[in-house]
Amino acid sequence: MKVIINRNLCGHPPFACEKCFGEFLRTGAYPDRSCMLDVIDDNKPEVTAVITSGPYTRELVITDDIREEVIYDGYMKFADFPDDAFEVKPPSWNEYRQMLRDYEAHKKEPPQTE
Repeated sequence: MKVIINRNLCGHPPFACEKCFGEFLRTGAYPDRSCMLDVIDDNKPEVTAVITSGPYTRELVITDDIREEVIYDGYMKFADFPDDAFEVKPPSWNEYRQMLRDYEAHKKEPPQTE
């Protein structure tokens, strides 16, 4: 499963984001949060979280080995974000709509091969 998270959409502090994502991993329930843009079934046993915070994006693969630690301790220590990535302010309504439009346009782009 791949989860697309954009922290720029809500502006909550990192600990709130970690708790919400931990609950998602623990229960499997898709939270009603504006920051969770998408949950994609990629037929893989691990969960891949693509997290954008500020201008930074990190991809974190959550295997069974670290799942419980991510659920209860948070993902920040695994995601390797710089400190300034967490200085996120809530977006204006126009910024919010633009971020959603950008994500939808990105989803329609053909996948890039390496």
